[in-house]
Amino acid sequence: MATAFDDNEKELIRKELKKAAVECLVKYGVKKTTVDEIVQMVGISKGSFYNFYPAKEVLFFMVLEEYQKSIISKLINRLKELDNIGVDEFTDLIYGVYQEVRKSFIMNIIRNQEFEYFIKKLPKELIINHHSLDDTFTRELFSYIKIRDDINIDIVAASLRAIFMSMIYVEEIGEYVEEIGEKEFDEVLMILIRGVAKQLIEEDYNNE
Repeated sequence: MATAFDDNEKELIRKELKKAAVECLVKYGVKKTTVDEIVQMVGISKGSFYNFYPAKEVLFFMVLEEYQKSIISKLINRLKELDNIGVDEFTDLIYGVYQEVRKSFIMNIIRNQEFEYFIKKLPKELIINHHSLDDTFTRELFSYIKIRDDINIDIVAASLRAIFMSMIYVEEIGEYVEEIGEKEFDEVLMILIRGVAKQLIEEDYNNE
């Protein structure tokens, strides 16, 4: 029988579960991590775990979503600090996000080629709600940037998501990166991001 916890204990346990989830993702990835291993790290019963999350994948998803929120929050704060958001500034900011994500625990999921497996294990409503959250963040993000009049905000949201996904999946072509060189690959990525930025941002705003 699962132990009953008060509200403070529940909040503390959620934090510990998320911390353990990150450690397990770094060490083992999605498939090799077990609920038994997670609860052992936190010091709760397996039955108690399922009072918090219906599956380990949902816990992992919550961790990933919180990480995404923190990344976007940092990005928005950077945008607020800038007086003029042009193509160059936008490119540097998105490239910076790529570099940060690339060094994060997320990349272990990608290197293990577990991303699609992980997504398929999630309830559909979580994915739908996540896309809705993406769109909300995107609208806030681009409220600080002058977008071309002929660009639909939904296209902007889709473009940003496509950039992010392309940056994620690039780790699956590691051999290609090794062939062309790390520096050259990063330069190619900058060109691709800049190309998208020039399609989205009002050129007059950049004095171009």
